[in-house]
Amino acid sequence: MRTGTIFIVILVVLGILFTAGCADTETPGETGEEMIVVGIMGPYTGGAAVYGNAAKDGAMLAFDEADLPNVIIVVEDTKSETREAATAMNKMVSVNNVQAVIGDLISAATLAAAPIAEQNQVVMISPASTSTDISDAGDYIFRTIPGDDGQGIFAANTMHERGYTKLALLYTNDQYGNGLAGIISEEFTAKGGEIVADETYEAGSSDMRTQLAKIKNSNPEVIYIVSNTPDSSVALLRQITEIGIDANIYGSEGLKVASILELGSSVEGIVITSVSPESEDFRQKYMDAYAEEAPAFAAQAYDAATAIIMAIEQGATTGEEIKNALYEMEFDGASGHIKFNEMGDVEGGYVLVEVRDGAFVTLEE
Repeated sequence: MRTGTIFIVILVVLGILFTAGCADTETPGETGEEMIVVGIMGPYTGGAAVYGNAAKDGAMLAFDEADLPNVIIVVEDTKSETREAATAMNKMVSVNNVQAVIGDLISAATLAAAPIAEQNQVVMISPASTSTDISDAGDYIFRTIPGDDGQGIFAANTMHERGYTKLALLYTNDQYGNGLAGIISEEFTAKGGEIVADETYEAGSSDMRTQLAKIKNSNPEVIYIVSNTPDSSVALLRQITEIGIDANIYGSEGLKVASILELGSSVEGIVITSVSPESEDFRQKYMDAYAEEAPAFAAQAYDAATAIIMAIEQGATTGEEIKNALYEMEFDGASGHIKFNEMGDVEGGYVLVEVRDGAFVTLEE
């Protein structure tokens, strides 16, 4: 398919198109350069939209800075749904001829799209999917966030070291929730702790009172929550207060959203296990570009875009060439040191973030 045809199809079918360095008025392909299409996919509507849009903004910040005249960006909304993710990847491969894709965010959606990317030799870099299954998803599948195994161990160790012996788990019934909770349970019990309650809820749910009543009856010292939508996070924390559960609250990055701070004093002291914070340089760049603090996963998406940009600047034009370049590169990114191992994963550190005086505060080690 000619590059001009690609441009028209994207514009008409998707209605969403960005050209990196879009200040240029030149039509893509006029310079004779081979155009490279890069996709960005994630939940831009629905319950996880706040994360998806943050990641998209982070990625676009990197492409805007790079100003590559031979790169076209196409965007697909997957709505946190596996079927939508597979459809989006199929469209980008067959219609847009993408060579690399940034996304998805939700682990199940990433795993639904990964076989299509792998089969078509399209690089896929997730900035937020942490399921351990992604490590085995294929040679073309990468991520710029550490997997659940690291965070699960960190969370279990932290709660154990703080003297808790009775833990209740409440998590989304999906690959992300089941994976992270499973690792925490295994590690916590291995250290002599007891799981007094193990409850799941469907992603996006707003009523968890039944599960919380069971947790209250189990008399936990601490509850660890795995949530992947802001609405569920807010509902959970509000209902914990309403039911009167007297336990310390810990949770994953799904709790690190501005909307929970609106609950006021009831969320003071909540502790979140989070990947290491973004660099100060990126934090300022994001603030300058979007007039707000960088939300979760924006820095990881910026690094995913940076990795693809670096591969293209080195001369890579196909998915295979970009993949090969990724395995060889190493750089200090917005979210930390980026070096992909043979599984396409990165190592990473974790920190504790506490709600203190109505704000998220990173605790000193």
